[in-house]
Amino acid sequence: MVPDLPEWGIDPVPPKHRILGGFDYFILWSSLGVGLLVFSAGSFLSEAPFYHALLAIIIGSITGSILLSLAGKIGSDHAIPSLIGIRPAFGLYGSYLAAILNIIQLIGWTTFEILILSKAAQQLTNMHVTFVWNIIFGIIITLLGIFGPLFLVKQWLSKFAIWIVYASSIIILIVLLSQNLPNAISTVGKDMSFFVALDLVIAMPISWMPLVSDYNRFAKTSRAAFVGTLVGFSITNIIFYLGGVLLGVGDVSSIIISIQAILFGFILLVIVVDEVDNAFADIYSAAISSQSIFHNLNQRHLIIGFSIVSTILSIFISIEGYEQFLLLIGALFIPLFGVVLTDYFVVKRGRYQNNMMYGDGNTLIKIGYPAIFAWSIGAVLYYLLSQLSPIYVSQIPTIGSTIPSLIVSSLLYVLITKLLKFKVAKNAI
Repeated sequence: MVPDLPEWGIDPVPPKHRILGGFDYFILWSSLGVGLLVFSAGSFLSEAPFYHALLAIIIGSITGSILLSLAGKIGSDHAIPSLIGIRPAFGLYGSYLAAILNIIQLIGWTTFEILILSKAAQQLTNMHVTFVWNIIFGIIITLLGIFGPLFLVKQWLSKFAIWIVYASSIIILIVLLSQNLPNAISTVGKDMSFFVALDLVIAMPISWMPLVSDYNRFAKTSRAAFVGTLVGFSITNIIFYLGGVLLGVGDVSSIIISIQAILFGFILLVIVVDEVDNAFADIYSAAISSQSIFHNLNQRHLIIGFSIVSTILSIFISIEGYEQFLLLIGALFIPLFGVVLTDYFVVKRGRYQNNMMYGDGNTLIKIGYPAIFAWSIGAVLYYLLSQLSPIYVSQIPTIGSTIPSLIVSSLLYVLITKLLKFKVAKNAI
């Protein structure tokens, strides 16, 4: 029987349940920064000179984690989930559009995580009845989702998983440094500029922005959550991106085989155990995003339903090419949160009121046209600059796509809001 655990849906978390401190968030975001996908992303940086890649990893991890922590601050300031925090800028219906896109990408990423977990488990056990592992991991993810984020942090990560993961991460780094560092330094990469490498690193922490407040809303204080998120994610992102550069293989299957060779597969087993909470984070936030549209839906029923869908998809979908599709969907949230951060910290200076997020038709805007316009321009710019995109313009200098998209959407939103304020002031004269 499942215990009667509390769930808040999209409502602000009651003060007595805001129990997570800075160290809890350090543990949570350290864990979510770990993954085979981060190894895969890091491997692309081997095309840059090693010292350029190393500098990009350090600067990009810290910069991206600062942006992630700032997005989480909206949630911890007001004890609200991510998709509610975008309503003051995008309006009610604008937030629905973002929620639908988020649900699609999160079901997709859960499917992808189950695919990876299943492949790794097959490699460890030599049991090649693939759908059995898909079902097993689907059940585990469902159970974690039902018990919720407070259980995950307090009972699973802080007492057990994260310490083994940190020890294993250090072992991986030591082994890869001792075996592959001389070759990595001597290899002169010329195919990737420093700014493109920086762009690729920043993209990883930013990809968690649509989820961050779903967890940081449980914080005792915003300061503690900010620092814990920043430090925790930065450290593991640096370790695993650097590991990806040293490993030098990009596809997930090759990464699994390479890591299995370290300590007779024990390290791979540990990463598999930790990878499960990434899938949990996706499926839990998919349920929260759904409740932001349909308030009366039961959270547990959504988690079970989405887990079943993801498990079935993982049995029938091939892993090849699927990651690129998901990255292109996720890219839409880069300019979106450029607008959200600008609205909260620059335009409204942190002065969000409850009626901007939960108010009636007179206080909660329906559609935030300036935000949607700035977001759209930023998204188009991203796709024009991204080599993954079908509309990529190769004649444009390779400056990356994440940073330009984020900056342009932010500046454009500031410009539009200032022009609108000027127009209102002029009409009032």
